[in-house]
Amino acid sequence: MLIETLLQMKNLYLTSGAIARTSCSINYIYLNIIRNEVITLQELNSLTADTILSDEVLCEVMEEQDEIFKARLLISLEERAQELGVKTKFTRLIAAYKKEKAKFDKQQSPVNMERMTEFDGTYDDMRCGNWIADDNGVRTFGPFGGEILACYHPILPVQRLVNAQSGKEKIKLVFKKGHKWKEIITEKGTIASANKIVGLADYGVSVTSENARNLVRYLSDIENFNIDRIGIQVSTSKLGWIQGEFMPYGKSVIFDSETKFKETFEAVHEEGSSEIWFDLARKIRKEGKLQPNIYMIGSLASALIEPLNALPFVLNLWGDSGKGKTVALMLAASVWANPGGYEYIVDPKGTVTALELRMDLLNNLPMLIDDMSQLKDKYSGDFSELVYMLCSGKGKDRANANLGLNKSTTWKNVILTNGEHSLVTETMQGGAVNRIIDVGMDDGYLFENGNQVVETIKQNYGFAGRMFIDAIEQIGIDRIKEIQLDFLQQINARAEELGVEKEEKQALPMSILLTTDKIATDYIFEDGLYLDLNTCVDLLKNKGEVSENERAYEFILSEAAINMNKFKPDTFTGDYKGEIWGAVEGGYLIIINNAFNKICERGNFSSKSFLAWANKQGLIEGQNGKNTKPKRIKGSLSRCVFLKLPSEAEAENTQIEIPEDFMKVPDSMEEDLPFN
Repeated sequence: MLIETLLQMKNLYLTSGAIARTSCSINYIYLNIIRNEVITLQELNSLTADTILSDEVLCEVMEEQDEIFKARLLISLEERAQELGVKTKFTRLIAAYKKEKAKFDKQQSPVNMERMTEFDGTYDDMRCGNWIADDNGVRTFGPFGGEILACYHPILPVQRLVNAQSGKEKIKLVFKKGHKWKEIITEKGTIASANKIVGLADYGVSVTSENARNLVRYLSDIENFNIDRIGIQVSTSKLGWIQGEFMPYGKSVIFDSETKFKETFEAVHEEGSSEIWFDLARKIRKEGKLQPNIYMIGSLASALIEPLNALPFVLNLWGDSGKGKTVALMLAASVWANPGGYEYIVDPKGTVTALELRMDLLNNLPMLIDDMSQLKDKYSGDFSELVYMLCSGKGKDRANANLGLNKSTTWKNVILTNGEHSLVTETMQGGAVNRIIDVGMDDGYLFENGNQVVETIKQNYGFAGRMFIDAIEQIGIDRIKEIQLDFLQQINARAEELGVEKEEKQALPMSILLTTDKIATDYIFEDGLYLDLNTCVDLLKNKGEVSENERAYEFILSEAAINMNKFKPDTFTGDYKGEIWGAVEGGYLIIINNAFNKICERGNFSSKSFLAWANKQGLIEGQNGKNTKPKRIKGSLSRCVFLKLPSEAEAENTQIEIPEDFMKVPDSMEEDLPFN
């Protein structure tokens, strides 16, 4: 413990930032430690010649463990003793106390290894050295006969947990209050620090700044005296596949983050009747609506992403509100967990960091986000980046307080989302688009009675997930890979039959969904109601739809069509003060360079990348090796982008919607254009 300033006895100051800890409990000295504030020791002039020489004061001072603080406190007390005219007596007494303490310390060595804890309950007794540990609490005796209290109730470390991901250790503590034993898992660093261990008070442990250091000493002694009795357990802070087992269903690995993710972890369990849940699920499957069925399959498919070494992907359900999207999401959640509230389903109002931590925890279980539009609105400028991050399986690197990097958050799962609109928009970058499988809703409702579905699954859930894991282990991952490869070939064959080329990065997740569907249908639902391959293939984007530059082309044309008044310079009057973007002439959309760059920026597209692509495609007219050329518009000579407008046939072939205002002029007219 460091003390910045220790002034005269009547006016002593401590700076909390310089104080690591203190537990001095002298009746006549009061320490009020408040973080980030300057605090004072109350005047000590109440100490009289008698009280400063009392056993109570001297024992408290000599039992102080922080030697630096003890030395400074002794100096201050000596000054006060001198003021009272008893310095000689005070000095002699201190010397005597030191001598007695040294004698006591010698007598205490070696530690009494025969003494054992005497707690009632199911936990084995452990060596406790010189501590007295029974149902009355934990204490020992000081060098001057005073009792030193570590805890008011029984407490014991019973297990060391070694995290499978980080290699860091945690400790499982048990303690008894009110005749009931409780368990808590905490960081090793917590029980090694008097400052940190007081945090256990939040979980019911009777620890204060007064007994914190003694509790640290006791727990350290118990652990060190009982290396052979305290077992080591592999643990994890993640759900999903861990060392060949699937958490939370595994037996040899335990979860060690209950305090941090208690609600989410506890949500993943079985509740109610499996028969009731499966009767409902089979009824919904029999009704034949794609959306709730593929949602349930997508939820189960999350468990295959890791063993198939695939990347995460988004399965998004969109359509009008009030048609059952949220109910479908809750149904998907009920495959694994309690679908009620936000214990498992993600609150979209949270931060990106919170999303990362939740993804890291879920790991191989599905992430479910209700109303993705809230995230789109919140991250409108970098939503594509957010989708990239979610589907990359890795969070952002962040520095810690020690100027190092925290361990990265990672996951491999399926992200189920919903909203009123498609996630795929003209402004989304192609790399993000191909990570999304959009499922639109038909007219009408997804469920005959949505309220009844909700009430049923809130009382009965968690069964299908465990059964699916059992099926995976029964079939074997090698056979599952063969099934997935076969579906991938079927998808490609169907696309070839249709005469289209589907985006491969979407075909792979769809093959996983179809593989999951086959396993679930054969081993879980046993109803023979497989997803229709042709319908599933139709959900996939064509390569042209995913091309970022083709999407940029479409976006630029759409922006120009919406703002057509800005492309008619001949109509501008002399006092016109509005924006001028360019002109439309001879089959070209002519855009002033500055306006063109702003349009691309608004759509999150790279103007440089687009122009390079458009040049190769023959979609722009340049000059002197540049992708732009000069054009006089409204009397001013400006460098412009000459963007070729597609004919109706070309638009249909490239899947680009041509605005009605844009019609390519016949070739016979182009020879008269001034820039040809």
